[in-house]
Amino acid sequence: MPRISIVVPVFNELRETVQELVRRVSAATERITTDYDIILVDDGSSNDGWEVICSLAAVNQHIHGIRLARNFGQHVAITAGLDHAKGDWVVVMDSDLQDRPEVIPELYAKVQEGFDVVFVNRAQRTDPRFYRVLAMCFYRLLNFLSGGEYNRLQGNFSIVSANAVRAFRQLREPTRFYGGLLRWIGFKQTAITAVHGIRFAGQPVYNFTKRVTLAFNLIIGFSTRILYISIILGLLMALASLLMATYVIAFALAHPELPVPGWPSVMTAVVFTAGVTNITVGFTGIYVGKIFEQTRSRPLYIISQTTAGAGLANE
Repeated sequence: MPRISIVVPVFNELRETVQELVRRVSAATERITTDYDIILVDDGSSNDGWEVICSLAAVNQHIHGIRLARNFGQHVAITAGLDHAKGDWVVVMDSDLQDRPEVIPELYAKVQEGFDVVFVNRAQRTDPRFYRVLAMCFYRLLNFLSGGEYNRLQGNFSIVSANAVRAFRQLREPTRFYGGLLRWIGFKQTAITAVHGIRFAGQPVYNFTKRVTLAFNLIIGFSTRILYISIILGLLMALASLLMATYVIAFALAHPELPVPGWPSVMTAVVFTAGVTNITVGFTGIYVGKIFEQTRSRPLYIISQTTAGAGLANE
């Protein structure tokens, strides 16, 4: 009988959402095995989320809780859960029930075909059209800048073998992107398609600002092409300046009686050049900052509490 761990990051979810999550995850997983654990990682919730997790763990031996000292972010919370998972297979999913627990048996059935990692392609998404268009544009930009093939239909919902989890634990860079890191480690990967659920209760906690911040960090953390684009842009600017200078000289030779075009063109070129230079220097500075952040070797997260008797790995 396989042991399955289910890792769920939780941030400011309502009590009824967490309770329904546990009920549905338990029902779905017990179709496969009775040897399972649900690892709920409280990512610094400001509501009573941790108290809810503790109360559930007190009456259900399958539930283990980890409380992070502050809000480190969803992908760091996933990392914390994976660091402590002991299952032969580990399922990662979101807590709002848009990742439907009923799909877990389908994921497990797929890995039995010889795969180490299986993602879920989300069908019939209920997100606003504006967000879907924005996500499509972002993933196209991310793929262009990183040279990867990230699928916008895939989120965190997946099942991973113990071997792949051990490999994932070796990646400790501060910029975390669960799907990107998992794809980087390799192993045999595939995906299934499942209907995307609707949020059970409450409002989304992953707002627009957080999405934009994550997108920016992913582009910087998983791509160096911006630096090469800066070089190409600099070369194009140099070529444009050369053409402008050639035009001015040719105009002066052809029309010696007319004044040479003066300060407007010069100022335009200077301002444009200065602006692009500042942008490219800024991007370079961000990369240097990321390097500095990694050299400090701070832990990815800090655990403040775990539920009593959790029996988590790596404690």
